[in-house]
Amino acid sequence: MNDETDLCKAIAYLHDLDAELEERSAVRAMRVNSAARDDMLYQLDHARKIVAALEPQGSNISCLSYHNGGEVLIDLHKARTWCHLVEGKILRVCGAAGTAKDDPDRKILHLARQI
Repeated sequence: MNDETDLCKAIAYLHDLDAELEERSAVRAMRVNSAARDDMLYQLDHARKIVAALEPQGSNISCLSYHNGGEVLIDLHKARTWCHLVEGKILRVCGAAGTAKDDPDRKILHLARQI
């Protein structure tokens, strides 16, 4: 795979997560079970790892993504920022109870942030 394809894969993960989190936050009764939360954390971690692996290779990498009916060019910096935004949404929607050392899922987010 080439770098652009890898970045597009990370963006696809983030786009899917964003859509799921929007849906879950719009419907208050839609609770997030631990399996769904684990899946979201896994996808976020995978997206972060892809972005982190691409960063040392240069910041010229970008790809087109479709948002709100239009095309948007997303580079590595925007992808990294999107990872942080999705992380915040996961914590908001899934709850932010406990600290990273007390909650294994938050520990994953903490470790992923260090990548």
